[in-house]
Amino acid sequence: MTILPPGTSLTFLGSLIIPLILGFLIGIVIKSAVKIGTAVVLIVIVLLVAGIVSPSQVIQPVVSLFKSGTALASKVDEVAGYLPYSSIGFLVGLVLGYLKG
Repeated sequence: MTILPPGTSLTFLGSLIIPLILGFLIGIVIKSAVKIGTAVVLIVIVLLVAGIVSPSQVIQPVVSLFKSGTALASKVDEVAGYLPYSSIGFLVGLVLGYLKG
């Protein structure tokens, strides 16, 4: 008795495994980005409280980043077009990568 349907080909297995692996890797990247973002925010808060940097020194780069957001959004849309985000395997891999990665 097999779990896979009869006549399972390499293409069928690839269409199951590749989105799972991609989702897992992207989940790990997202988790790492969240960790790094949190660390940067905490460092900035400590520097502000200690008086080493002023709020204007922090706000200027953030505002310039938001101004360039439209250019970044087009690049994100371009990259997102390559991801199989509608695949169940991708979503399962994404969750596993975020939680276990």
